[in-house]
Amino acid sequence: MRRVALAFLLIASLAFADNCPRCRRDVDKSWRYCPACGEAQPDRLKAVDDAAKQAAARKAELLESLRQLLEACKEAGDTERAKKVEEELERLGAGESQLGGMDGPAVAAFAVRIEKRGELSKRAGMSEESEKAVDAGLMWLARHQKATGAWSARGFDACCGATPCGGLAEDDNDAGVTGLALLAFLGAGITPKSELSWKDAVTGRAVAAGDVVRRGIAALVAMQDEEGCVGGRRTAKYMYSHAIGALALAEAYGMTGAEGLRGPAQRAIDFLLMAQNPGRGWRYTKQCGDSDTSVTSWAVAALDAANVAGLKNAKNGFAGAKAWIDEVTDPTYFRVGYTARGTGKVLVQGRNEDWDGHEALTAAAMTARIRMEAKAAPEILDAQAKLLVSDLPVWMEHKVDMYYWFHGTEALFTLDAGTGKYWKAWAKTAQDALVKHQEGEGCAAGSWDPAADRWGFEGGRVYTTAIGVLTLETPYRDARTAEAPPRKKEK
Repeated sequence: MRRVALAFLLIASLAFADNCPRCRRDVDKSWRYCPACGEAQPDRLKAVDDAAKQAAARKAELLESLRQLLEACKEAGDTERAKKVEEELERLGAGESQLGGMDGPAVAAFAVRIEKRGELSKRAGMSEESEKAVDAGLMWLARHQKATGAWSARGFDACCGATPCGGLAEDDNDAGVTGLALLAFLGAGITPKSELSWKDAVTGRAVAAGDVVRRGIAALVAMQDEEGCVGGRRTAKYMYSHAIGALALAEAYGMTGAEGLRGPAQRAIDFLLMAQNPGRGWRYTKQCGDSDTSVTSWAVAALDAANVAGLKNAKNGFAGAKAWIDEVTDPTYFRVGYTARGTGKVLVQGRNEDWDGHEALTAAAMTARIRMEAKAAPEILDAQAKLLVSDLPVWMEHKVDMYYWFHGTEALFTLDAGTGKYWKAWAKTAQDALVKHQEGEGCAAGSWDPAADRWGFEGGRVYTTAIGVLTLETPYRDARTAEAPPRKKEK
């Protein structure tokens, strides 16, 4: 018995005590200061956390290197080595089979995209040309998807033919544009089970739309770190990519019911909630202290989709987001600011200061407010809708702002389910601007030129094409509001 007791004491001392580096007395490992001499003790838990983060970062780098190797093998036709790389990715838990079957039931609110796309488009007054533009945009995106399943803002031209499309952007935004491109396919009701296929007029290859989505989902999941952050944290604005990625994963789970996708989608939402500034919104990095309406609007969209899809705790972020939107809304004209009330035109010096400013943040805040509040104040929404229709989309030099057009289209459709006077005034001009200026020749066919757009320099041609498609898809992509009555009877 004595030996057992001594062994227990030895184990306990190893587990719970250490020597103070100054006085050498035993100190509990959880204590921050030595009770005998007051010397600060090493923060061992922090050291463990730091080591875990380093390990996760190194694993992410390894996985990205393996995905690049896989892409190179496939492009070179080296099937033997490609198979070995795929096996290694599977072993490390980054392969597509980790997601499980994509054959679960879609949530009803998302299923209408699949079942009623044409009906909802016509009801909202969208033209046949608009639907053809959506399909052409999806074809361009499919043509420029990497072998890994991701899309690249800077490297998509590797998928071009002899004449590159042009319009490269910053590679920091690859996770964000991958999320946007995947959302464009999901918005059209395309899932991994979809049987839609076509022959690419440029490459001559057969394209299975469901396969594009399946590989896109797997690529986005592979970009997730141990805490659930999508796209990594190397960049200064990683929360943009994460919020868009979380939205895409939430929608993908809601549309597929894939049990293997629940975990990645839930982790993305959990990280989003963890990253929120307490009682306020989001900005570029996790709990950075300041918020902005743009990132916050994407975060709200992700939480709303997660709530509809049945993921946990999604509504927990709404109170802070509401408080932020109220804080930056002008009480007289109800314009919404960027990082504070009345911040005015948002620009990047040397890149887009010559472009006109628009009410993109007012539009984004409108949609967020409606999604979070069942009884959002109609006087605020009505005043904001008037601001938007006083600045309708037009494709002219230094006036093109597809980010504004996307948020404005969502806001006015969500306001009255595509039946009111504000929507009708906006929808036709948005369609005309986009449909008439979509590229129609060569490899670029189906895309939009980022050089014409106010924010095209950040996401490039993948961004402008995905956001253009998402804008035209609004009547069925946001179909869960399509059956709702108008919020306010217009006089």
